Amino acid sequence: MSVFKFIPEQNKPALPYLLFFSISITSALGLTQALTGMHAGSANPYLYGLSFYTASMAFHLASQVKLNISDAFKLTNPLLLASGPIALFIRRGGQKSFKKRINYYLPFVMVGLFFFQVVASPLTKFFFLIEKTDLISVFLFAIIFEIFIYTNFCGLSLIIYGVFGIFGYRIPLNFKQPFSSSNVVDFWKGWHTSLSTVLKVLFYTPLRKKSNQFVALSGVFIASALWHGVTLNFLIWGSFHAITFWISLILLRSNIKVLPMIVLIFCVIIGRLIFADTDTDRLLEKLMFSYDGMSASSVLLNAENSSKSALILGIGLILIEFFFRKNRYVSKRNYKHLRSPIVLALFLLIGVFLITVTGGDYAVYGQR
Repeated sequence: MSVFKFIPEQNKPALPYLLFFSISITSALGLTQALTGMHAGSANPYLYGLSFYTASMAFHLASQVKLNISDAFKLTNPLLLASGPIALFIRRGGQKSFKKRINYYLPFVMVGLFFFQVVASPLTKFFFLIEKTDLISVFLFAIIFEIFIYTNFCGLSLIIYGVFGIFGYRIPLNFKQPFSSSNVVDFWKGWHTSLSTVLKVLFYTPLRKKSNQFVALSGVFIASALWHGVTLNFLIWGSFHAITFWISLILLRSNIKVLPMIVLIFCVIIGRLIFADTDTDRLLEKLMFSYDGMSASSVLLNAENSSKSALILGIGLILIEFFFRKNRYVSKRNYKHLRSPIVLALFLLIGVFLITVTGGDYAVYGQR
């Protein structure tokens, strides 16, 4: 029996959007927090996982996929609600034997654990930099926080992908090496792919049928901004990304190759700077980019060894994605270059010496 069977036909077109923006309503009412990458909890346990669950329900309804009661319950899997991806599908993964599933999917779990625990967790020691407004501190925090968000969210996504696979189920691979990109357009094809698919179905495709591409892109990024949190900062973030995406498209269509890469670097760093801070006055002060010396350099010198090591590892992982993106293993964009026995053994050895518990063991997209 379909979950949507008893919904009047005239109300169905609006229902996906009501479901999608339900997290925006709870955010505006103060029932859930804005999703900045800091711990975004909820005062009400009944709202746990609301953002992922309603987004998946909205996608299925808008896609006119038949969704019965059993399927709707599958979407409530706590692993998915706690960290993602958005459950676009949960399918049986073929007839592979358990041994073959272990051999294929366990490396995803190991890479994810390395990302999440060895790289992301120690970087939380740098979070005090969010309060700084001088130029060097602002850029230093934006770079560190981008690495943290990536390795935390991607790490958990890889773990969940591997765990589901081991038990014989396929779910979306939520990250596809976004830094193996040379422009913003390609970057978003690899970052939080499940949300990108939802946004395309709900907003881009309908808007593109009725208006030009810039309007459609603006609708996508503003909708994404409101999904993350109802704040002025996120509206700035959405507008910023819509503009940089549009500029990148123009440059690519003009066959200009170097500038899109520069726009990508600018977009990632400034975008993360805007994304992280819900204090609008402080954000506007940061965006003045006022230079106040090199005092921020002492932060790196005085940091704990685990945090320094995590930063070096995070930068290294991203640079490998970027500079070796045409390598036959890296170009597959499924982390195959990190899933070889040699690399996994190296990760294990590094993890033995560097693994730490710093209070940063939370899902950046979880609990709301």
